[in-house]
Amino acid sequence: MDRPAPVTQSVLVEPLDHLRPGARLVRARGGFHARTGIELMAVIDGQRAHALDLLILDLTEPGTFGAVALQIVVQIATELRRVGVGLRLVGSEQAVGSALTVAGVRSLVTLYGTAGEALRAR
Repeated sequence: MDRPAPVTQSVLVEPLDHLRPGARLVRARGGFHARTGIELMAVIDGQRAHALDLLILDLTEPGTFGAVALQIVVQIATELRRVGVGLRLVGSEQAVGSALTVAGVRSLVTLYGTAGEALRAR
């Protein structure tokens, strides 16, 4: 598999067309803060121009998943749902899943343990 292309300091994008046409793996790197959210939204907007129909958002690297990250994920999920693009989150149940549950937005997304599981899901 080709190495992911750095898009910004905080975001990597890996096209997955060779496995599933229209799919992209987006990895958030480092701390998750407001700038990360702005970069993620810009990257996702850019990917929509490339026939994006599934976005796998990997949140396993950021050390914390706080209020800013939660707000950004909800915004991304809402926007992608509005334009008919699927979203699958990758992250730990403890960090990401519990935050989504406590906030009452768990039903917006499905959480997977690995990017491979998210890609293989139907």
